[in-house]
Amino acid sequence: MKKLVLSVLMLFLLLLSSAPMITTQPWVVMFQGKIKVGESLQVGDYQIKLTLSKDNLPYMIIYKENKIKALQMVRFGDIIEVENLKIIPGSFDGEQLFLIIQYQPQLSQEVTPKVGQSYTVDGYTFRVLNMTNESIIIKIDSTEYIIRNGSYEVYDKLAFEYIDGKLLLYVADIGVEKTPQLEYGIHYTFDAITVKAGDSVEIPVEIVNKGNDDITLPLKIISKPLNWDVKLTDAQKGYEVSEITLKSGETRYLNLAVSIPEDASGMGIIKFSIGKELGEIRIYVQQREEIRVQLSILSIESEAGGKVAFPITLTNYGSDRMINLQVIEKPEDWDVYFLLNGIRIRSFLLPGATSQRATSETISLVAEIPRNAELGNHQIKFAINNATYSFNIFIYKTHKGEPAKLMVTVKDEEGNPVRRARIHIDNSTVFTDSYGKAEIELKAGNYKVFVEKEGYEKSVEEVMLEDGEEKNVEIILKRLPYYFTVEGEGDTITVTTGSIGTYTLTIKNLGKNDDTYALSLLGLPSEWSGEFYYAQSPVRSIRVEAESSRDVMLRIVPPFNAQPGEYNLTIVVKSSSGFEKKLPVLVKLIGEYRFEMYPETPMISVKAGKEGIAYVSLENTGTAPITNIKFEVSAPQGWDVKVVPQVIPELKSPYMEKSNIRVVGIGSERTRLTITVKVPETTPAGTYQITVAGKGDQAQASTQITVRVTQSSKSAYIGILILVLTFGAVIWMMRRVGRR
Repeated sequence: MKKLVLSVLMLFLLLLSSAPMITTQPWVVMFQGKIKVGESLQVGDYQIKLTLSKDNLPYMIIYKENKIKALQMVRFGDIIEVENLKIIPGSFDGEQLFLIIQYQPQLSQEVTPKVGQSYTVDGYTFRVLNMTNESIIIKIDSTEYIIRNGSYEVYDKLAFEYIDGKLLLYVADIGVEKTPQLEYGIHYTFDAITVKAGDSVEIPVEIVNKGNDDITLPLKIISKPLNWDVKLTDAQKGYEVSEITLKSGETRYLNLAVSIPEDASGMGIIKFSIGKELGEIRIYVQQREEIRVQLSILSIESEAGGKVAFPITLTNYGSDRMINLQVIEKPEDWDVYFLLNGIRIRSFLLPGATSQRATSETISLVAEIPRNAELGNHQIKFAINNATYSFNIFIYKTHKGEPAKLMVTVKDEEGNPVRRARIHIDNSTVFTDSYGKAEIELKAGNYKVFVEKEGYEKSVEEVMLEDGEEKNVEIILKRLPYYFTVEGEGDTITVTTGSIGTYTLTIKNLGKNDDTYALSLLGLPSEWSGEFYYAQSPVRSIRVEAESSRDVMLRIVPPFNAQPGEYNLTIVVKSSSGFEKKLPVLVKLIGEYRFEMYPETPMISVKAGKEGIAYVSLENTGTAPITNIKFEVSAPQGWDVKVVPQVIPELKSPYMEKSNIRVVGIGSERTRLTITVKVPETTPAGTYQITVAGKGDQAQASTQITVRVTQSSKSAYIGILILVLTFGAVIWMMRRVGRR
């Protein structure tokens, strides 16, 4: 009793800890108590049933409108929620389970409460005693409840919720009804049997009192074939009985004793009753020797996707007999068959009995359950020599709708993993990791798995996946006898005129055999040089062992007079086995950009106030033209210096090709600049420097011109006069100072 009280307290603490303080809809306790295995509770539209698995573990099945909404193993303290129903299991002693059932009712009424006023809802009357913004006090019957703002209180099937001055009323207007387990049950092994005419047979019948009280059950044979002797007898004492009394929990065994006339044939149906329970057995009569069929298991629980086997023992009391097996009825998509010594069979010969004893053979009826099987009970019917039997399988867990996982392992013929193998399934593509493995998630169905990798033969495998299945598939790729790849360090070679360009390519032999590869170059302009090198030695072919690679260097030397630009070349690698690979390469030839400026008249003489002209020549000393040359002049302040032309659009290179021979200076134009220098009239005589700089898009250069400035004769006389006047003034000043 103390354990029960402790269990109830723990459950309420769990319930209180799990219930939020602020909620929009309260939960109302509809049931609190125990139910037995086999009993069920009807809570509104829901039926809650307690049952046991084959391992004697308690399971809760929740139905709504005869459909299973939940099937879950019962654990102490777990909360099972289905829609607006919450079940909190407690302790289970093997026969009974303590549980609390809560229901989430809908809003029934909303009122604006006033102090001192009474209200009635669904037969419940309560009065408002006091209220503030934070809480309200109500009285129902003799109990007062303080309901704080944002919380609720429950009274019987009525829940009060107080929110911002409004009182929300919820009524759980559903009933709870316990359906007790059957007071008693009857069980018998055979629905139909086959016997020999003139024989007698006893069919065991088990009666169990499942109730809490003693019961008395009348026994009656309702119908039987004409002239057949049929009666119910005590299994231990053998006498006929017409009524039995069972104490609570007691099990009794009877025999349905049947004596078959010698002239009987065909099928006879026997109907009997034990209390209100009815039983029916079909007996097939044949003139040949008797075959006894014994079924030790009649019902099994299983998870969807499993395989179950029912043992069937056949005993032959007569001569050799052919046993014919047939599956009559099974669930759709289930695979059901008979096994004998690990072999699928439809019939077999059962040897006859010896003088000492009968001959027996045990076979199995195997059911392979698809992973998407529906929850609940499924029946399999089968026939053994025209006699029908049945087995039941209860599915307690299904994988219907769950995605499947396919794990693919790719190996070569030696069992080594193949990394970076491409796996294509449906519209998905994945690559294997360094262990040759890949994983992909798919819907249930049939798929073709395509696997390929350079140097290997392609492989295609068909795979069928069921709901929630995890399947491992190993695929072997066969290596090709001859196969290779060519990889370059890029797709461009940049070379400056007069230098050497290099490019490295890697030849990988992915085949099973060693091979030799010839090297050639297409598209190389005339006068250009191109050679392949391996280990600093020129080569035209190279041998590569199986599963090995070699690095080969291509050296390209353009002639000095090659025109800058882009050239498309193709590297060709051809194996001795006849396979050929081409690798396109773009050569970018960059010219040398340089030009010089030198004055044709390094010095000019200009009188102050006059203009002078100098000439500067430009020469392209590089190998490529220079474009858009502009000029800047640095001269003394106040000087007016002009350059004509101010811009040279293109300065051609003197290096030109003529009949594939480099010719210097032939056909090139001489470019001259005219420099006009105007010297201000006040410029003293002397020597001055002018710098002329040219800046093009690709290069720049500069030069200097010396300008000697002279004075005119008139200016000289004026200068002498100024000197005389200056000296005269000095002498006059000295005399005056001397007098003082």
